[in-house]
Amino acid sequence: MSARSIAAHAPRVATSRRIVTGVAAATVAAGAMMSLSACGSGQISQTADQVSAVNGASGDLGHIALRDVHILYPAVNDQAKIAFVITDQDPIASDTLQSITTAGGGQASISGDTTIKPGKALLGSAPIGTLDSDIDRLKVSLPLTGPLRPGLTTDLTFTFAKSGSVTLPVPIDAGASSGPQEAGSDSGSGS
Repeated sequence: MSARSIAAHAPRVATSRRIVTGVAAATVAAGAMMSLSACGSGQISQTADQVSAVNGASGDLGHIALRDVHILYPAVNDQAKIAFVITDQDPIASDTLQSITTAGGGQASISGDTTIKPGKALLGSAPIGTLDSDIDRLKVSLPLTGPLRPGLTTDLTFTFAKSGSVTLPVPIDAGASSGPQEAGSDSGSGS
């Protein structure tokens, strides 16, 4: 081959190499996109059934949402506090928490304004040592009729003026502030 024919042939070889390299890069990129997009597809994906990382029960009743409902442990003077967040997701109408009862007929005492304003939240009792002392909370306590042990659940029925009633299996939550029980103490009544 002459120098002239080599020089004429070089741009074609360089152009074809660029095309082959470009096609290979595009193929690798397309394969990577397809393999990564399949991570969340299908009926068995890792994020399909995730629940919030709170200790309490959750439930919905029309436009009322109950979240993080739990009984605080230990009880004091045979009264257990009930912690919760209730939101009214209706943009116009308010509702009122009328009562909280147990399956055995016990009724919680509630002190404070139980009106849930549209788009706002109603907060139940807070654990000891909670840093949000500037937040208005209801004082909600439930008389104990038996032993109170962390990890167990009890059915509580929340009744609202407009929305009706919902029953939730509410856990007894030891939380971060509980320490070891004294020997022979079953009720956790804080004696």
